[in-house]
Amino acid sequence: MGWRGSAAAVALLVVGIVGGYAASYALEPDPATESAPAPVMAQSPSVPVDPLPPGDAQPSVPRLETDLPMREGRMGSQRFRLVHPVPRGWARIYNAPNEAKWKKAGNPDNTYLLRIEQVQSANDSIEETLTDRIQDLQEEEERFRVEKRTANTLEFTYASDGFLRHGFLTWLDLRGTGFAEVEIAVTGREVDARGARQLIARVAAGMRQA
Repeated sequence: MGWRGSAAAVALLVVGIVGGYAASYALEPDPATESAPAPVMAQSPSVPVDPLPPGDAQPSVPRLETDLPMREGRMGSQRFRLVHPVPRGWARIYNAPNEAKWKKAGNPDNTYLLRIEQVQSANDSIEETLTDRIQDLQEEEERFRVEKRTANTLEFTYASDGFLRHGFLTWLDLRGTGFAEVEIAVTGREVDARGARQLIARVAAGMRQA
């Protein structure tokens, strides 16, 4: 074989090798494209809820005690005048014809409070009043939760300014009309709950028409 034959053979060999490599590359699947990792969506994501901070809005103010000394309070009109117990040293901070609010003198507003209201004008039974109040509280208060409910009382918790609050409500039908006539409310901090629970029971037990 001459030099021309050898060169031709070498050229054919090179073409075969290149063609085989190209064919094998074309038949291989495309390599996976590398990209930045993405977060995986949860199937049922839940809304995070921040826990309430510990403590009370006014930790320097002592808690509401039990067995407080009481005095006589009065409210209402000649048609329906009420006499009721109120703790000694508490001042009336709001006085309307059908509502009064009492607070220990010198205490900030976000500690504990006693409220008494005449509600007979609504002409609702105690059961209707209680049910409506729960609905209102669910719509108005953050993290509202019923802790205890009886035929004429409601104990609940809610959040206010990031702190846990306790609320107590009692309704009375003093004259046997079949309607709720008096609403008593005590609200306070978590540390006040025991004293508030006793206070509202004492006020309700001592409530009478003058």
